[in-house]
Amino acid sequence: MSETAPAIAPGNVNGQPQPLRKSILSKPAVFGSLIPIVTLLNAIVGMLLPQMMEPRVFGEYSLVVTLFNYGLIFDFGMSQMIDRRIPAHIGSGRSDLAQSIGEKLLWVRLGVGVMTFGLTAAVLAVLAVDHALPFGLSAGLFAALAGLADMIALGPVCIYRARSERREYAILIATLLFGLIVARLGGLILGGLTGCFAALAVWYVTCAVLIHRRMPLQLAARPGAAEALSLIKAGLPFFATSFIWAFYVTGNRWIASFLIEPDQFGQFAFSANIFSLLVGAAGGFSAFYYPKIAERIAGSGVYAVSSKLTKDLSLLTAAVSVIMGIGILLAGLLITLIYPRYLPSVETARIILVAIPPVVLASWLMPVSMSSGNRPLIDGLITFPVATLILGAAIVFLYQHFGEAGAAWGSTASAIPLIGMQLTILHHAKILRGRDALILFAVNLGTCLTLGFFAWALGSWGTGL
Repeated sequence: MSETAPAIAPGNVNGQPQPLRKSILSKPAVFGSLIPIVTLLNAIVGMLLPQMMEPRVFGEYSLVVTLFNYGLIFDFGMSQMIDRRIPAHIGSGRSDLAQSIGEKLLWVRLGVGVMTFGLTAAVLAVLAVDHALPFGLSAGLFAALAGLADMIALGPVCIYRARSERREYAILIATLLFGLIVARLGGLILGGLTGCFAALAVWYVTCAVLIHRRMPLQLAARPGAAEALSLIKAGLPFFATSFIWAFYVTGNRWIASFLIEPDQFGQFAFSANIFSLLVGAAGGFSAFYYPKIAERIAGSGVYAVSSKLTKDLSLLTAAVSVIMGIGILLAGLLITLIYPRYLPSVETARIILVAIPPVVLASWLMPVSMSSGNRPLIDGLITFPVATLILGAAIVFLYQHFGEAGAAWGSTASAIPLIGMQLTILHHAKILRGRDALILFAVNLGTCLTLGFFAWALGSWGTGL
């Protein structure tokens, strides 16, 4: 009579019971839902913040928080290097090289973070002495520290993503995002603007320490100066793209801050905050999309994903457009009920929603181009810098003729050329057929014209809820 092995109950690994917490978090339906849930909660908190501040203070917050956003991606392109090199080594069966390059890139991220914070602190201190900061020095320092600590903490997380270890990636990303819900809100309640960013700094420094304990830096793997500089040089085109993109998304508030009086700037900052929150939330979901597309591109011939990209991104644009149309219609009612202090911003809020569908598309096209394109330098040194220059020129010109409403239209005026340049690059990289690129461009141009007319009509006719 043969004996059969005992069945392994759910939650057991190798016959050993797992803790309930780990058993639950191991379920794809659970860890797969973490990032969308936390992202949604983060967006809700971001929408609540204006209620907790006077418009002038919120205008300061809208500028300080960009230092956090910039610090978050200030890794000189190491995250993109992780995405490109580790999967390639794993795919070729060289897990040893994947391990080695991962450790080197973590060291570079740490060094860049420490040196960047020292330089940023010195620059902010000099500007504060010259009374050139539009916010308090302490808040600025804490924001920069929080963003750079978050960037350092993300190093191991990016490696988990590159290894397709989705459970670890989802749990750690959700933990980092959770700081924007708990620490940001709690710090604001307890300590105002400075307390908000002090709490974020504590959260992300702690996370950086704890996450690196899971993937500790190996002293023997530390690259020399020449090798570190070589890695930075290779990553610079990707970094330039990411950093200028981050400035592009938040640039409307910086440019407008030089044109609009501080007492009125908070009203425009309210609309600009809605813009960046919605673009960030919708764009964040591309992390679940582009790795699969990049994998298909790497393993297939030219234009292999062209039809799929066209279909998926057209549906994305349509879905975002419907939501923005509803937002344009309800803007007056929602702001009146929820944000009565920001009632003067109804017109700019409606207008700035028009730019969100094409900018969301841009945020989904960017990682596809960076991970699979053959000329990332074009993105970093031409596409996004040119789009940013168009944004600045459009805001200044339209503000001079139409006031704050004109400044809001500037975001849409720059988004259409940006989409055109991105689609052209993907066509030259033989990722998108010319016909499909034209379809995507036409879909977004038609969306902007339709939403733009809708927003203009509601403002002109004085209708809408």
